[in-house]
Amino acid sequence: MKIIAKFTLQMAGVIACLITLLFATSLSAARSGPVVVPENGYATGSDYGSGWRCGHGYVETSGACVAVVVPQNAHIAEAGVYWKCNRGYRSGDKACTPISVPANGYLTSQSGQSGWQCERGFQAEGDACIEIIVPENAYPTNMGYGSNWKCERGYKTANDTCEKIQLPSNAFLVELGYGPGWQCERGYRPFSEQSCQKFVLPENAHLDRSGNDWRCNSPYTRRGDACAGG
Repeated sequence: MKIIAKFTLQMAGVIACLITLLFATSLSAARSGPVVVPENGYATGSDYGSGWRCGHGYVETSGACVAVVVPQNAHIAEAGVYWKCNRGYRSGDKACTPISVPANGYLTSQSGQSGWQCERGFQAEGDACIEIIVPENAYPTNMGYGSNWKCERGYKTANDTCEKIQLPSNAFLVELGYGPGWQCERGYRPFSEQSCQKFVLPENAHLDRSGNDWRCNSPYTRRGDACAGG
């Protein structure tokens, strides 16, 4: 117990020293003397640091507030310490150069890219917007990859065309991008490539999540077309 008490007193002494050190550091950081605000600056009212900051459109340089140099076709950014190019221009080498928008294109706010995008029905190829060749019963997607077009509802892709989906009885259209383009209704299952067959639930069974097959109720197990056990 004496050893524990001695260790506790030692730790208390260490913590007290740290608090004293932090307090002394805080005092040393405090500003002494009157605040001298440079031209184009303003007082912050803080007891720490310089006690002033530069106004909007100025940056601190060697104790002075120097105006941000704004090139032609640019403006001071919201932060007030740097500039941004106006819409229709992009920055480069401390200047703003005009963005050349091709025919069938339009300006965007994505300054890190080309600064323009193609209109719907066109795709970018180099510095131009080329018309997307859309087959019958399809529409342009402008996704920037793949064929850039998609078949309308009720049709599916077949090579470079859109083929009408032959919808069997007791089925509905689905847009999965693969398969026949249709799915059997709940309580039916595919019987062939173009038909859906109704199935009868055996005793002690229920439709599964898909609705196109069944599962046995617990604790029964499936054996062929019946549920056994229990």
